[in-house]
Parts: sequence; C-alpha cells; structure tokens
Amino acid sequence: MSRFLTIDSLLNSDEGPTKMHPDMEREQSAASEATAIHKVPEYLPRWDEKMTPGEAMRRFYSAQFPGETREVVIFYFEYFYGICPIFHPATFLCRLVCGSVDPLLIDVMRAKTARLITKYTGRKVDLDAIIEHINRRLLLDLESPTFDYIRAVVLMTTLSGGECKFMSYNSLVCLACSMVTRLGWNSLDLSPRDAKRIPWLEWAELETQRRTFWIVYQLDAYQALLADRPVSISEARLHTGTPGSDCTWDDISISQILHWPTRHLQSIDKATIINTGALSYTFIDVCDLTVLLSQINEFLWSIRQRAYERQKPSRNDLFAGMTLFLEGEGERVPSVRSSLFELPRFRSLHEALTAWYRRLVPADDLLGIGAPLGHFSQFGSLGHRQHLMRVRYYCLHCYYVPFLHLLHLANRPSYFKAAKTEPEFCSTEEYRVLREMLSSSFSGRTNDSLLAYDVVEESWQICLDSIFELSEFLDRNRDISLERSDQITPFCLFTSITVLIRHIRKCRCWAEQNTGEGGGCYGSGVMVRSLRVVRQLWAMLKDLGFLWGVRGMEKLLRQMQVEEVINAADLLSGLKM
Repeated sequence: MSRFLTIDSLLNSDEGPTKMHPDMEREQSAASEATAIHKVPEYLPRWDEKMTPGEAMRRFYSAQFPGETREVVIFYFEYFYGICPIFHPATFLCRLVCGSVDPLLIDVMRAKTARLITKYTGRKVDLDAIIEHINRRLLLDLESPTFDYIRAVVLMTTLSGGECKFMSYNSLVCLACSMVTRLGWNSLDLSPRDAKRIPWLEWAELETQRRTFWIVYQLDAYQALLADRPVSISEARLHTGTPGSDCTWDDISISQILHWPTRHLQSIDKATIINTGALSYTFIDVCDLTVLLSQINEFLWSIRQRAYERQKPSRNDLFAGMTLFLEGEGERVPSVRSSLFELPRFRSLHEALTAWYRRLVPADDLLGIGAPLGHFSQFGSLGHRQHLMRVRYYCLHCYYVPFLHLLHLANRPSYFKAAKTEPEFCSTEEYRVLREMLSSSFSGRTNDSLLAYDVVEESWQICLDSIFELSEFLDRNRDISLERSDQITPFCLFTSITVLIRHIRKCRCWAEQNTGEGGGCYGSGVMVRSLRVVRQLWAMLKDLGFLWGVRGMEKLLRQMQVEEVINAADLLSGLKM
C-alpha cells in the first residue's frame, strides 16, 4: 500500500465528517489563554477568539462548511504548504471556518490545486477561467492590499511559474517585491526588539511576514537568474532573519507554540532534524540557497557587463584575451586563458553550491519514517511532518542540479560573445527556431547556455556527473509520486535533458570519426548510460504535464529532436557494440 496521500481517506474519512482524530482531543489551554488576552493584529480579520483548533476542525468537517472549499484547502495544504509555508495552520483554519479569509486567497488556492482535483476527483476545474478572474481581482485591490492579498499575489506568482507563463511570472514577482519592500518586510529585524515581551499574536504576525518575504525573495532570485537581470532586492538591503524552527508551528492542532521567539540552529545535526520533524529547516535550506543564487547571478552579471574589458585577441587565449575584474576590488585580474575556474570567485561559488547540497538531509534517510495524512486533523503532527520533510528534501535535490548547470554552462568562450551556431550539430535554421522559442521563457544568455557546445570540459563533466547522480537518486526514491514535485522539478529535468542531448550528439560525432574503444566521456559506455538517463528524464517530464504547464518545455525538446537523437544513438551504439 502506498505510504503517500490517499485522497479518499481525507475527503471521505471512515471516521466521519464530524468525528475528531484522537490527536485533536488533547488540551488547548495555552491557545485559549492567548486568544483571550491579546488583540488580533490588523492584518488578520477577527474570528471567534474562544475557538479552539478542535472546534475549528469540527466545523471544517461539518455539513455546514462548503465541501468544495474543504476539498481545495486539504489539497493545498497537503501538496503545497511545504513549498510555500506562509500560514500558521491552526490560525488559518480558525479564520477559515469563521469566514474571515479573503475569497481571493481561496480562489488562488483553487487554481493551485485545480489539476490535482481534476485528477483525483474527476471534477473538471476551468483553470484558465479561475486565473482570469484572479487577475482582475489583483488589479482591483492593488491600491489597498491586505495580508491575504499579498499572500494571494505570492501564490499566484508560483502558479504562473509552474504554468510556464513567464511574462505573468515576471510581472507578479515585481509586484510582490514592490509590496514587501514598501511594507518594510525586508527589514523586519533591522531594529532590535525586546523579544521576551512580544505577545504570541504579534510574534505570529512577524513570523508569517518573514516567511512571506523569503518566498518573494526566492521567486525574485529565480527569475533574475533566468532573465539575466539584477535581483530586485539586493543582499545589502536584506535585514530580515530566516524563519524560526519550532517544529510545532506546522501542527494544525496547536494554536500557539510554547516558546517564542524561535531561531534555527545552524549547527543542528541531520538526525535531530529528522527526529523532531522540524519541517521549517527545509524552508531555511531554500533561503540559504536563495542568497547563494543571488551571488551567482551577480557574479555572472558582473564578469560580462561590468567586470571585464576586451583587449586585443590573443591566439593562445581561449577567452580571446579578455581581462576580467572582480566586483568591488578595483584591481585587474589576470586574463582567463582556458576556464572560469581560474577565477577564485567562480571556484568559491561552485564549492558553496556543492557544500549546500551535501548539507541537505538525504530523502533516502527518511524512507520508512513518518506517515501520510489520514485525516486533516493530523496535519503537522510528528509523523506527518516527517512525511512532508522527505518530499521537500526530494525536491531540494532537484533544485541543486539546474542551478549548478546555469553556473557551469556559463564557463564557455561564447558566453562573452554574440550567439553563434554550431554547424556540426545543428543547422542555422534549427538554431534560429530554438532561440526564438526559448526567448519567450529565458534570457538570451540563458538560451545560449542551453544550446552551446563549447562549454569547458571540466564544467561539462560536472554537469554530466550531477545528472547521473540525479538519475540514481530518482531511482532510489521512485516511490514518491510525481505530483509531489514542485515547479523547479520540471526545470531540473529540462536543463538535464538539454545537456544529455548535446552530449549524445558529441558521442555520436566521436563514434563516427573513431573506431574501437576509448573516447573517455564520449565513449560508447557513457553514451549508453546517457541514453538510459535521457529516456528516464524525458518520460518523467512528459508525465509531469498533468500537474505543471510543461507543454512548452516538451515542445522545445521535440524541436531539439530529443526522440530522434535517442533513436539515432540507439542504432549507433548497437552497431558499435
């Protein structure tokens, strides 16, 4: 039996719609005390201050609560809360059953879950119509945003990225960045506070603002790297600490944590993270990666735009005698003659990205630990947190691969020159069509990185190794269903396939010009392995189409002749063997 979510058990629990799970019967005295004493912050519409999470859950499953909304909320929290944890679950549930949540936010949740609801219930959800309605509401409420409005913008941004609507994604990212900086959420911890005197609801407000800000910062960093532009919020203006790490924050049956404020421990070991089910550490890991991506983006931007000057070409310089400068140092750095690895900053970024990846808790270590959600009252319990933690670390492995590629695929002479064709592998017309198709999604430099064949060999090998390691990781965790993937996973598969297509073409070229064994990374053994992996990733990307709008990626890869490359390489490898 699958360890993962059984939808029927959530929507049609054997316990009945009003019977509570045993976990919900424990005392809620701390919750009652907090809601009775403290005033609800302005960003939260008032709800019944005496309501306990147990009572909220009973109302949620009652016949009076709209079944379709219950369905949307359950699907959202089970599949997307771990990706975007910008709610305090118990508080959100109380507001929800009291009718205090902005319908716009529920509509965005409905859009986020539309594909899953259609798959599991058979009920057709018109996603395009919902998105059109949401976009109109976003424009109407632009001048008077509430907290729910801002979170609706954030969730809508993630949806646009997942649907490959990159113009909408870019516009919404800019809107979100503008709002959080205008409200000062990038400077929440700039001034010291007397932490011991902060009431619970004030702390909860600050914590949700921190989480919302960091999601916006992440989305902006992704878009900036792909669009080849500076980040909207520079690291110098980042004065908001990462979210706290209290594991019970996510427990929907606990209205407030026991001790606050909380901060994560940087030296915490992997075993403790697993044993406590501190789901927030997966979010903190993404925050750390985001800062690193901003630094990578700044490095790639500076070496091309501000940190070099062209000199007279030298016959021996692979990078055409280009003299590079490092940002802020003002001193000339020796010419790059063969590889960006000659630059200390490039090496340090590669090492930092690799170190971040090695620090992640392996999803394999969580195999057999935790339990899927059997009833919504179990959301955020220890077993369920461990279950969600494994899913998130599975996804974070996929974060590492495409961003490693974007760093290393820039390690090529053509990165500093105008785009050029590669006549030995593709025609001028084919190359032009590919660039036009890619331009609707990514910047020209990113497009070239996904098409170039002149990547320095050391970086090319690093990209290949990461893909082969990814393939083994996906095999070991094949019990995790594809709908658990977030919007970075299709991009991970996409960049990996573009690398493998080019590598197989290189292998074919070497095999046609040489006989016998040898060839190193271009030999028949590596080509056979590349073929197996590209088939695996290609099948996964096509299967992801039901959840994320990856049809554009499929079309691009078909234009790159992915299936023809596989078939031709199959024939050639058979002849060679």
